[in-house]
Amino acid sequence: MKINLFEDFPIHSKKDWMDQIIRDLKGKDFEKTLVSVTEDGIKVNPFYTAEDMNLADSLSGYRNRVNAKPTIPGMPPRIWSNVSSFEGTNGKTTNEKILDALLNGAEGLLLHLRGEEDLEVLLKGVEPQYIQIFLNPIGSPIQVLNGFMEWVNQNGWQPDTIYGGILWDGFAAALTEKTDKRTVVEIAKSLLQIGEEFGNFKVLSIDAAAYHNSGASPVQELTFGVAAWIDLIDALVGEGFYPQEIIQKTMFRLAVGSDFFLEIAKVKAARILMHRMISLYQLDIPAENLFLFVETSFWTKTISDPDTDMIRNTTEAMAGIIGGANALYVLPHDIATEIPGTLSERLARNVSNILKEESYLDRILDPVAGSYFIENLIVAIFQKVKESLSHVEELGGWWACYESGFIQKEVKTLRKKKMEDVLEGRRSKIGVNKYTIRKEIINSKSKAEEEEDWSLFPCRESMLAENLIWNL
Repeated sequence: MKINLFEDFPIHSKKDWMDQIIRDLKGKDFEKTLVSVTEDGIKVNPFYTAEDMNLADSLSGYRNRVNAKPTIPGMPPRIWSNVSSFEGTNGKTTNEKILDALLNGAEGLLLHLRGEEDLEVLLKGVEPQYIQIFLNPIGSPIQVLNGFMEWVNQNGWQPDTIYGGILWDGFAAALTEKTDKRTVVEIAKSLLQIGEEFGNFKVLSIDAAAYHNSGASPVQELTFGVAAWIDLIDALVGEGFYPQEIIQKTMFRLAVGSDFFLEIAKVKAARILMHRMISLYQLDIPAENLFLFVETSFWTKTISDPDTDMIRNTTEAMAGIIGGANALYVLPHDIATEIPGTLSERLARNVSNILKEESYLDRILDPVAGSYFIENLIVAIFQKVKESLSHVEELGGWWACYESGFIQKEVKTLRKKKMEDVLEGRRSKIGVNKYTIRKEIINSKSKAEEEEDWSLFPCRESMLAENLIWNL
């Protein structure tokens, strides 16, 4: 005989709960007191019930659609690779670091390459068929990919055993290195041709992380990332490529910030958005087969309190995993203050391992499936992105918006507001304007110098955004 522990509790409607809350507020305004609004204008209510699931029920087909079912017996249902990052310079020394990382928890490599590296030295002892390899081209993406493919072929590895991809989005790159659309399309064509026989290796990216690390909002990140992808697909189809071969070779790159629940919803919305876009091309690619490369945020890291950045990293990594990351790169927590050392790199690598081995996040495929709160956030983000995408298309598409300065202005305006909100105390940021330890570290700078040095985005990409992205 089963005992229903809820039989003694009466069923209450949402109105019942609202009436009780209003009584408890004793005259205070419900909206002003308990409802928060995101930077995208999304209202976040203090509670949600089954009555709020009318729209969210449309997401039922995306629940537990995070990664393909493991083919190896005994594997947990939730799989993501733990990625460690390495510069391609000084091949022999870097190779030692790579092998040490692979022996101590890394399952993927992020290589920053110029295309001139000797990969036989840099990757000596690396067996690519057992890990994922991601290439971040500092120089020519064509040269980088050609060099990597040559290394694979010379060592006799089968093309279909190579997993990973090249993290290149020519549209996002145009924001920091001015170019023309024709050049971007020609590079994309070459990458697709070079990587054609490597079926599991992605050669194109939707780089939403570039916008995030420039201060964009979640809706802006997804809107501009996907709008650029639409422009690229249209251009490549005009060059004779089929939509399916373009889409199957594309991955979504996302940076995850510290607003825990909102960022979970953003990552999940990214997969749904990509899948819905694919369906417009009348293609049947399962949502769980789409690849999300997720990294923790540059934007949230501060110069003034790197120890707090360790907590931010953990929160962001957890949000990325729960949101559905297929590969996770955790930045060293001190990346804003100095060149990361062995300790911070090891700590970053261990964040993913701890969340897997000690928090058991790999034991449940989709822990927020059916969540009233998260799924309503997903729907709200999706609807906002849909509206924003329509607006971008009305303006002529991503490239037209780029040339007119619309994208740059939109992100810059929001970034300025974020900065002012923290500097003027309207927004709390621990380690910066709350519980600050700056006086113990810096006591000789003027207020203006401190504010400039303090900047909310002291990292490489964000400084590029400030100095170069607005160069029209």
